[in-house]
Amino acid sequence: MPMPAKTRATPAIAAAALGYFGLNALLLGLVTPTAEWDHAEQLILSQFPALGYNSQPPLYTWLVQALFALTGPSLPALLALKALLLTLLVTGVAVAARALGLPPAQQWVAVLGLALIPQIVWEDQRNFTHTVLVVAVAAWTLVAMLRLPRRPHWPGYLGLGLLLGLGMLSKYNFGFFALGLLAAAATLPAWRRVMLSWRFVAALALAAAVFAPHGRWALGAPAAAGEGFQKLQMSAGVGWATLLDLAAGLGAILGPLMLISALLLRRVAVPAQALPGCRLLWRTAGAVLVLAVVLLLASGARDIKEHWLQPMVFYAPLLLACHLAPGGRGGRAWGALALVVLAGVSVALPGQALWADPQRPSRLNAPYQALAAQMQAAGARPALVLAESDPLAGNLRLAFPNAVVMSQRSFFPERLPGGDWLLVGERLATADTPFRRWLAADLGLAALRVHRAEAPLYHLPAQTMTLDWALVPASRR
Repeated sequence: MPMPAKTRATPAIAAAALGYFGLNALLLGLVTPTAEWDHAEQLILSQFPALGYNSQPPLYTWLVQALFALTGPSLPALLALKALLLTLLVTGVAVAARALGLPPAQQWVAVLGLALIPQIVWEDQRNFTHTVLVVAVAAWTLVAMLRLPRRPHWPGYLGLGLLLGLGMLSKYNFGFFALGLLAAAATLPAWRRVMLSWRFVAALALAAAVFAPHGRWALGAPAAAGEGFQKLQMSAGVGWATLLDLAAGLGAILGPLMLISALLLRRVAVPAQALPGCRLLWRTAGAVLVLAVVLLLASGARDIKEHWLQPMVFYAPLLLACHLAPGGRGGRAWGALALVVLAGVSVALPGQALWADPQRPSRLNAPYQALAAQMQAAGARPALVLAESDPLAGNLRLAFPNAVVMSQRSFFPERLPGGDWLLVGERLATADTPFRRWLAADLGLAALRVHRAEAPLYHLPAQTMTLDWALVPASRR
């Protein structure tokens, strides 16, 4: 694959990334008006400002709130935000490769290598929100650390401190990357010199100040903030078996990249100017792995999700670029394969809805907007929409932008409005369901007059989806 001859490939990389992710966002928006799970959750949480909402830190939700202040609740706006964050991730990796001192050909290896990490190229575009943000922030945190020995001035220190704080506000697993990076930097003379400075102390103080308001909220709301740790299924005893899950997760994330690169790229000597930075990356990887193993063994965690590992491994293509370069047929084949993967993802993302299995349709096929239109035609003008699940509630916010929208999981009793309430669920007419039992026990809504809406699935017109709904006037509560 031919590489640009310019010494700075970053502008071309940033432009290509923005065009690619923007195109994918446009294709998804044209195919379906339905939001996936994580976007639907943001449609709920972004209705009001808070220092914390649930088990995830609030920075992504704050970004969505700022965006919706301009656009109103909007799926295209959410897709555009994700495209921008993914562009920032790719650009950050490119800038990090340049900060390492790698030549343009190896900069492209670092960037296109991201296309060979399935969780980044596919899952991050398909559904994730907080994970996309934390990896983008981690990439620029790495850039700030790489630049610090050459620019040990106040802007560099404060930029690093700000990014460390924003990283912890993005997703808690950023802490593994940050601690690993700082520990690795402390072992190398160039970075140790800049860390032994009161300016570095000021940077850490800034990071703590950025995170402190949310940290206080988390300490005061342990049930909500601790939900994510419950997903680890921590238990007494040493979590030896989970080390196999960790190894399997790392293999699933990095296996394709490592195998394909080892087979098709040629090994080169690390450029002298890149040697310190490459050592920093290797030691960061080792420190992060040690931290993860220690946590697993100490906590007895029993469940590891692959996407949780992304901020710990996103720089793997940078490590490969330190030692490998494209050359000859193998290099061209490697570049072509990465481009084929990118093209395949562009087809597969809208293909989830366009060519869904009729027996297992995608959530993107769900006709929430058409079903909501039937409720509106029947006279539903609610002050509150209370739905059975987050995907249902979030998508109904797009149809009822002037109502407060909640779900059983994302329920904020202190923000319940007056006026009519619209209750929506897939089996609301059945009294013995978890949602109905919760409505009766917690809200005193036992007797409901239930209606039904039905509409064909998007791109699967032979199949239909039904929703049950009930309008509860303020006078009946």
